[in-house]
Amino acid sequence: MITEPQAIFPLWLEFSGLPSILAAKVRGGAAWPVFKKIVELDLEGNLIPDTVEITLDELGWRSGVAPGAARKAILSLRKLKLISCFLPETNEEEALIRIRIPLETPDGMAEILTKWPSLFPNDPRAFRYSAPWAEIETREQGETNPRVDPVLQEVVDLYFNTVGLKMNAFILDELKLIRERYPLDALRRQFRRAQQNEIHSLSWVVKELVRSRQKNAQENRQ
Repeated sequence: MITEPQAIFPLWLEFSGLPSILAAKVRGGAAWPVFKKIVELDLEGNLIPDTVEITLDELGWRSGVAPGAARKAILSLRKLKLISCFLPETNEEEALIRIRIPLETPDGMAEILTKWPSLFPNDPRAFRYSAPWAEIETREQGETNPRVDPVLQEVVDLYFNTVGLKMNAFILDELKLIRERYPLDALRRQFRRAQQNEIHSLSWVVKELVRSRQKNAQENRQ
């Protein structure tokens, strides 16, 4: 028997009130289908919630939204603090996207269990992206606070020395994503290349990291 590939989605998110909130707060109707596709891709590729790597063009057509709508939806989801992301300069390059944990929804685990006790098990692992998953993630990957994480602090320093001194919450989220996605040696190498070529662009660094990782993966398959 041939196993048909299927997309999987945590049902509790549909019952959390999040679809209605996104419909009310984000114009255009693209936010929920884009968010849902990100979750499906995360479940497809990661046992524990982690980063999704996909071009915005592919994310758009797989979500069924108009060309260019995926980028706008991603920016809205980031503003609502539902995701962390790194967005490339063009829609043809890979973006890095991650669901934020704990995910803030109108109804959480306790409210959903009260309203639908027979539908959901009383088990935090049935509520992916809820607060208990954040604790699991921290144990697996380590704390990512720059004050206590020397690797992230070094990545921040590399950014300051290469790109510039501008820093805000969105940029720090981007640096956390690449810190967790790529080995430190690879980060040092690409930031050093950017410095040597006087390229003051985080987008260039990430593009080279993605290109190098894909090249290595292809060579390993041969």
